[in-house]
Amino acid sequence: MLSERDWNLVRHATGLAESLGEHDDHTVVSAAYDESGEIVTGVNAYHFTGGPCAELVLLGRAAERAVPVRVETIVAVMKRTGAVISPCGRCRQVLFDYHQQTRVVVHGPNGLEAVGIRELLPHAFDWHAYEPGGPGPALHMHPAYLDAVRAGAKTTTVRVHDPVSPGPVRLVFDGGGGTSTRIDAVVTEVRAASLRELTDEDARRDGFDDRQALLEALELHYPGIAPATRVDVVRFETAR
Repeated sequence: MLSERDWNLVRHATGLAESLGEHDDHTVVSAAYDESGEIVTGVNAYHFTGGPCAELVLLGRAAERAVPVRVETIVAVMKRTGAVISPCGRCRQVLFDYHQQTRVVVHGPNGLEAVGIRELLPHAFDWHAYEPGGPGPALHMHPAYLDAVRAGAKTTTVRVHDPVSPGPVRLVFDGGGGTSTRIDAVVTEVRAASLRELTDEDARRDGFDDRQALLEALELHYPGIAPATRVDVVRFETAR
């Protein structure tokens, strides 16, 4: 269910939609909270050539207030029915590119709810990650390892079928409710080995007491992993 604040955003968008009249060129209203808590709105411009969606018009209006601007929560409402609608695929990608932490009001199994844009676009292409000098691609880790990485106790990770190259990366620790923690890092070495070749030293760099503890953890992450399975031992350094 929505918070009262998010429900107020839906009511604001619905009220604007009801005021649009019967003109068929404008059929969807979007409303969003910006980072200051103010509400920004946008109305679509329907056209056979692909006129802009309400969400995209809203992003342009938000940019008038501040550049860069952060859109905190956004909703789209259809004029004729007052129904909350999910953003189209293009809008999801644009929201992901511009505002990766934004929340989107959608219909869930039990009514309206606000979810992270990453939940609506779970395997999005993140072009920022591949720009020269950019933060690098995401390297996902279990949230249980976050404290060890922060403390410098974990400086390697063992990966199976997850290619990693030396260079900048973002260590991503996914939490509940679409939240995540990111740490900038640099992969300094990638060593191929079989599971049976892993050593106690590999385990200690991975934050474990010994090789056996590391193997037990890998079995949890990769059920059915065998001694002959090829793995990559990835060493990294975090930004201090």
